[in-house]
Amino acid sequence: MLLRRITKHVTDQNWFAVFIDFLIVVIGVFIGIQVANWNESLRTQQRALNYHERLTQEMTINRKTLLKRQDSYAQQIKYGQFALNNSSTAITDESAWPLIRAYFQASHAFSITQQRGTYDEIISSGDLALLKDQDLINMLSEFYTFSGMSAIQIIPSYRENVRRIIPFDLQRYFQAKCYQVIIPDIHLLLDCPPPENADNLSKLAMKLQSNQQLNNDLRYMMSYADVSAAMARNIIVNVDNILNQLSKRARL
Repeated sequence: MLLRRITKHVTDQNWFAVFIDFLIVVIGVFIGIQVANWNESLRTQQRALNYHERLTQEMTINRKTLLKRQDSYAQQIKYGQFALNNSSTAITDESAWPLIRAYFQASHAFSITQQRGTYDEIISSGDLALLKDQDLINMLSEFYTFSGMSAIQIIPSYRENVRRIIPFDLQRYFQAKCYQVIIPDIHLLLDCPPPENADNLSKLAMKLQSNQQLNNDLRYMMSYADVSAAMARNIIVNVDNILNQLSKRARL
């Protein structure tokens, strides 16, 4: 319709009307571009806000997991210390089970994992600039590229060696009754009672405590757990810094 009107005005040589029609077209195009830019800006702001909210959620989960991982390492060390402290004491029917349980519970291996879906999405989408905070970007990069994580993935030989000695049926009992995993990544070591009608517990306890190489391996396992716990504490400091920086951005 507008084109027909312009054509008519040109035919009639009504140049003022042609100018008005042209002005209407220019203004319409300008407004359309501005509205499109405004909508795109809103979508960009919303995407940035969504990233901040999701990063905060994931970092909160990471912090909780790291705290619980420290608890797991502390439990593991507690069992290991009990086993070593009783590695030369006389075995009775009552003391056999706590000692066997301690040797087994000290053999668990805990890795430190990260919730990182949002960060990986930001990187793959090329949206890192949307965070608009170089300090935050640096903190996230340091957290997600921390090379010390690889050291925790190495499982000491104690885990394998003690499980070569403890009967498989008893190991299945430990896994079912003495160990609990809570999603997403929380591991609990439980002071479970002995299985009913368990035989030869005293003999097994003496076999474990008399194995000097196994006790040496256990000392290393405890050292490994202690270093891992310290690493978790240091990572929590990084997580707290990231959460504080995200909180500052949210208030802007």
